[in-house]
Amino acid sequence: MIEVADSSLAYDRRTKLRLYARAGIPEYWIVDCAAETVEIYRDPDGLAYREMTRATGAATLALPAFPDIRLTLAEIFA
Repeated sequence: MIEVADSSLAYDRRTKLRLYARAGIPEYWIVDCAAETVEIYRDPDGLAYREMTRATGAATLALPAFPDIRLTLAEIFA
């Protein structure tokens, strides 16, 4: 699941994160347009995720479901 957050960042981090974790969504990305970062949540457990990584700068991201596809933050925010 990928959310693009402009004005909804707080809602995405709280309400949607809990809903997706409870539903067992294995990976949840929040694309923070203002900060040009991507928060990656993995391993849902109840109402939260066990793992969170924040991608910044020159990071390259990959989706486990599509291992051949890699995206840089520059490509995401172009």
